[in-house]
This record gives sequence, structure tokens and C-alpha cells, in this order.
Amino acid sequence: MSLARPYVREAVSPQVNLVDPAFDDRRALLEQVAELQDALEQERSLNERLRRLDELKNTLLNTLSHDLKNPLTAVLGAATTLRRLDLEPEQANELLDGMTARARKMDRLLSDLLDLERLGRGIVDPTTYPVDVGRLVEVLVRETDVLDGREVEIEARPVVVPADAPKVERMVENLLVNAVRHTPTDAHIWIGVLPDDGGAVICVEDDGPGVPDDMKLAVFEAFRKGDARAPGSGIGLSLVGRFAELHGGRAWVEDRPGGGASFRIHLPGPSND
Repeated sequence: MSLARPYVREAVSPQVNLVDPAFDDRRALLEQVAELQDALEQERSLNERLRRLDELKNTLLNTLSHDLKNPLTAVLGAATTLRRLDLEPEQANELLDGMTARARKMDRLLSDLLDLERLGRGIVDPTTYPVDVGRLVEVLVRETDVLDGREVEIEARPVVVPADAPKVERMVENLLVNAVRHTPTDAHIWIGVLPDDGGAVICVEDDGPGVPDDMKLAVFEAFRKGDARAPGSGIGLSLVGRFAELHGGRAWVEDRPGGGASFRIHLPGPSND
């Protein structure tokens, strides 16, 4: 005898949506907020860059109007005076010397501006070959016209490193110009070349007022000066830093023992590759 199995209807589980729609909405909202924050940060960054570019433009225009116009006015004045027929030869020579000095000053400034622009576009590469940096510095100090009559004590040891000689000369001249410009006329200036960590270190020191700690990095930025009222364009030291980096080295400033500033450039030695 068989027993009939009673019919039992199987329960069908309802489809359960495991994802809460409210959760999806919150996640989408958070993603939108994150995207808005990123866009806002990018806008802030762009605005800051535009502000700096505008400041750079204003500083550049001020530099051109002051550091070029003043010596150009003096050159024009001297040229006009030279047209007089009653000038003594000594007076004419003095005027010619002044014109030459101011023309060289303008030429250095324009060279600095052009090099700064080329560096910004990444189209400046050093042409290096073995250079006796000590000898190069000795010759430069003897022949340069940037010292304005100031005496410089030299201790330059022979150190040969791969370097772009004209760019090393520019770095040293810019450091000397900086020392002359920002120290009293009775301040002492020293320059040294010594072997350092397989390479060479060039040091230009003075016993002037020195550089404040909060400006020791900023003075190597373009158009930045330790004293905004001081003369000069604020370009020279930035080129020192950039040219040193092109050589694989670096430039920095520290306090000189006994007072003053000690500007240093490290140029690495030959690669072992």
C-alpha cells in the first residue's frame, strides 16, 4: 500500500536587492565632491601660478626700466658731452671709460635675462671639458671689471674637474658682483677654490651683513633679493644656482665664521662610469 505524498507548495524566496540605493547615492555624491575638490585645487594652483607670473612680469619690467634705463641714460649723456670740441683728452677718456663700463653692465644684464629664459625652456646644456678651476678663478679675478676697485684675497688651489668654463666664469662673476653690491666699501672679500669630495668647491666670502636664515634659499630664486631696496635685478644668484645644477652640483650660502656670508658652489669630479 503506497501512501500519497501530500502536495506542498515550495516557498519562493523573494529577490533581495543587497545594494542599498541610498548607499549608491551617497557614494556618487562623495565621488562628485572629490572631483569638485580636485578641480578647485587645480584652479587654486593655476591662479597661484598666474599670480606669480604676473609678479614676475612686473619685476622684469621694473628691472628693465631701472637697471637698463639708468646706465643707458648715462651713456647717452656721455655721448652728447663727447661731441663738444673743447674737451681735454683726459676728460674724453674718462667719459669713454664710463660708457664702456655701463655698456658692459647692460650686456651682462641682458645675457642673464636671456640665459634665464633659455633655462626656463630647458635648452641650455653645458659643454664640459677638464678645467683647472683654481687657475680659471685666478685669471678671472685679475681681469674682471666687476669689482669696482675692491680688493679680493684669493686662495685658489689647482683642482681639475669637468666643467663648462664660460658658465663657471659667469657663476664666479655673479658671486663677486653680489659681494660688491651688498657689502660696505670697507668690507673684505675673499675667494677660494679647494678640492672637495672628489670635485671642487668655489667659495666667495665677505664680512658684510650676511644673509638672514629665512632668505638663504630664497636668494637663489629668480628676482628675489635679501633686501628689496638693494640695487640689482635679483637674477645673478638664480643663475649661479641653475648653472651649478647643470654641472650636477649645487650652490648655497651659509654664515661665515666671524660674520658675513659665505657663498659656495660645488662642482663634482669626473664620473666613474
